[in-house]
Amino acid sequence: MEQSKYEEKIHISYNNSLIENRYKVVLFLFRFGSFPLNIKSVSTLNTVYNATVIVCFNITYICVYVDTFVQRNHLKLSMQKLHILLGLLMILWTHFSVR
Repeated sequence: MEQSKYEEKIHISYNNSLIENRYKVVLFLFRFGSFPLNIKSVSTLNTVYNATVIVCFNITYICVYVDTFVQRNHLKLSMQKLHILLGLLMILWTHFSVR
């Protein structure tokens, strides 16, 4: 009898609604940033959005890299583009770490 009460308490403490209540703001921010957390099925619109964002980000990254390579003889322009490129690399690293 005691064991069933203990198991019942464990089940209640890890209930999804409890997690939703405690981390409501964090989950909202992740979902707002297109990370589908604690969702049973991802919508088609979210899948299309994620695919579009990934394609656009990769095209932008490639274009900035090529522009940095083309402007390599102009130090000031090259450093500006390299600054943007390093920022994009940090975003990409964060994206793959959270996913």
